[in-house]
Amino acid sequence: MKIVKFIAGIRFFVLIPIIGLAFAACALFIEGGIDLIHLLVEMAAGAAKTDTNSAVIVGIVEIVHFFLVGTVLFLTSLGLYQLFIQALPLPEWLKTNNIEELELNLVGITIVVLAVNFLSVIFEEQEINLVVYGVGYALPIVALAYFMKIRSEMRSSESGHLIAIDEAFSQAGEATQSPDNKRD
Repeated sequence: MKIVKFIAGIRFFVLIPIIGLAFAACALFIEGGIDLIHLLVEMAAGAAKTDTNSAVIVGIVEIVHFFLVGTVLFLTSLGLYQLFIQALPLPEWLKTNNIEELELNLVGITIVVLAVNFLSVIFEEQEINLVVYGVGYALPIVALAYFMKIRSEMRSSESGHLIAIDEAFSQAGEATQSPDNKRD
């Protein structure tokens, strides 16, 4: 009995990454907010300049990158808490019921972060080979998208299989009951 309590108590060690990820997310949100304020001040001060459009776009993309990575960390923190500690009163789209949901959310957000990173490379004024960068960013995005597709197909086939089993059992149960024994 003591071993069971000990093993059940070990789950609270997950509070370490939960708290760490939440603090890291907050730090990125604060950093992104500060950078956004600085960018808006620079834009207001240099409103007469027209040659800074690409610099503004790169700045905005980098700020969005901070917020997206912070969101990934925050969602991971929430998901781990829900999975290991207790359910939270969150909207349905933020609830995590199993590790696969958390995994798919992370993969989806990682794809968006990679795309935002690539956009910042595109808008920088440097002489670089965009094909190399494009392939470098596209391959992981394609691999992660394929992973998500396979996972969702596996999930839907499993749920379809379970539904088919439930239907078969209910049909078998109805067939074995005689008309006289059926309850209203």
